[in-house]
Formats: sequence, C-alpha cells, structure tokens
Amino acid sequence: MKIVITGGGTGGHVFPALAIAEELRSRGHELLYIGSDRGLEARLAPEKNIRFIPVRTGPVKNQSLLRKIKTVFQLVSATLWSYRLLRRERIGAVVGVGGYISVPVALAGFLLRIPVFLQEQNVSVGIANRFLGRISRRIFLGFPEAAKYFPADKCVFTGNPIRKEFFKPLPSYNPEAKTLLILGGSQGAKAINQVITQSLSRIPSDWKIIHQTGVSDADAVRATYEKSFKGTFTVKPFIENMVDTMASASVVVSRSGAVTVSELVQIGRPVIFVPFPRRGQNDQTDNARWVESHGGALVVEQGEQFSERFWSAWDSIFENHRLGAMAASFSTLRRPSAIATIGDRIEAELGTASNSIPG
Repeated sequence: MKIVITGGGTGGHVFPALAIAEELRSRGHELLYIGSDRGLEARLAPEKNIRFIPVRTGPVKNQSLLRKIKTVFQLVSATLWSYRLLRRERIGAVVGVGGYISVPVALAGFLLRIPVFLQEQNVSVGIANRFLGRISRRIFLGFPEAAKYFPADKCVFTGNPIRKEFFKPLPSYNPEAKTLLILGGSQGAKAINQVITQSLSRIPSDWKIIHQTGVSDADAVRATYEKSFKGTFTVKPFIENMVDTMASASVVVSRSGAVTVSELVQIGRPVIFVPFPRRGQNDQTDNARWVESHGGALVVEQGEQFSERFWSAWDSIFENHRLGAMAASFSTLRRPSAIATIGDRIEAELGTASNSIPG
C-alpha cells in the first residue's frame, strides 16, 4: 500500500514521522512524505530515501489578522492541491504527526474517505491536532494525559516513536559515573548554555561534561570551557550517537521536547529539565512536569532568578541518594517499542479498509 506521512517543521515532529515511515517501509509499504519545504523534513526525508513533496500553508495561532486571512486562503488551496495529489497517487492511508502543515493533507484524506491516523507527541495538544483528532480513525498518544483532548474511543497510548537503538541492551545506571550530559535540543538552547558556562565552578573538576550546544553557540561555549573548567569535557554542536551518550550520563540537563523526554524515559537517567518557554500551548513544560510527577526529573522554568533556581535544583539532586531513586522511577514509565505498536495497529485497521480511492 502507498501511505502518506505528513507534518513536521521541527525535529519533535519530523523524527517520529521518519521513525514511523521507516517502520512501515520495512513492512513493504511505499512511503510518500508531504511537508514544508522550509522544515527539517525537506532535508531529512530524502536522506532516508523517502520521496518528499512540499506543500505550502501557514499557522493561524499567534498571527495578525491579515496573516490569519492569508493562511485561510493558503489552507483552502493546499487542501485542494492535496486532494488532487492523494487521488492521483492512489494513497491508501494518511499518517499525520502534527503541526499546521499536516492539516490540509489529512483533511484531503478525510474527504477522500482514506483512513487518517494521528500521532500526538506531547502531554498538551495544539489546535491543529485537536482538529485532526476529530477526523482521524485512530490516535496514537506519546503520553496518556493527552487523551483528554480527543475522543476516548480513538486513543491508543503507545508512547512516542523513538529509534530502535534505544531498546538495545544498555549498561545499568551508575550514579557514581560523574558524567553530566547537557542537551539543548537539535538547535541548542542559549539559556542552558549560559547558565552552565557562567557557573562552571559549581561543577566539580572530577566530573566529565558532554555538552550539545547547537551550532551558533559552539565556539563560544568551547572557549569558556577551555578557560574555566579543569575537568574533562566534550563540546559539540550536535551529538550523533545519542543512545550511548545518554546511557553514559549520571545526570542530564535538557530541554523537554516530547522525543527527548521519551528517549530519556527509555534510557532512565535523572534529569533537570529546562523547558523551552512558549506562549499558549506550553508543551515542553507539560512534558517535563509529567516526568517530575513520577519522580524522574526536576523542572526549572526560565524567568526571574533562573540561575539561582537552577543551581538550587542541581544541589538538591544529590541529596539523600536521590539519583538512584530518580533513575529507578523510570521503570514504571517505559513502553514497548511505539514504532512496532503503531505499525501493527495501522496494518490491523487497514486490513478491514478499502485500499482503493473512489473513482
């Protein structure tokens, strides 16, 4: 069957989309990715040898009235374009992973009576996915709390699709490893970079630090380490081997995008989350608070006295054998491979669906 994957823009959408696409392709299906020509998917999908076709639309939330009007016209145009494309390509299913770019494609699929599936990565749900939940046949949830935004009978708690390497046997957690891993997401995080580099003296020199900075801050952060930190350190714009790097850590400082949170849950490493602050749907904060409520994390939001609050959390994480208890708490949160579960459920649904598009 030919299946469309749609959505993207940021890594939080694109990486789950590609994981699902590769799983479905391994089962013999033909994949087509429809996304934004300005998003990560435009580069990463072709690198995975997945056919990519761009569609142009825009967001509505937090936009001016003029921009909203323009977006409405774009959405209508993109839906009509998607309708013709899905019909011409004889698509058998549409899998949306969120973001405004997925709306016209999924809506066109619904109008063509093609089964539409949705994968929601976050604890809180944005406007686009709330709408898509109404027209989707099945909704795969990264976190169970997201079910309150959707029809209950459509929801399946699968966890988020993360790479299969995260399920390989890994070393047990060692709180004495004295390795700090700092992650700002694929683009880095200036606030995290600054709070660490401005107080490197707070970190003992017998610790090893691995710091993913993002491209723009890499040189400046590296120069600060060379000047101010006496221990072993590695500073990189981006970490390729994330599985083994996470597994080597005794403490992690990180943003709390849905995929990163799911990876850390699977690896099971104590973490101080610094959520990216957003207006409206504050998804990273909700993701981080979910882990904190189960004992695996501390959450330090940006804002007034951020540095003081961060280093207070750093000090408290080492009190009363807390690290071991935090690492152990992840055992109740892990899920089997979401990729395999999503693939199984899609194939089960399509086994009773017509594979042809109305003529």
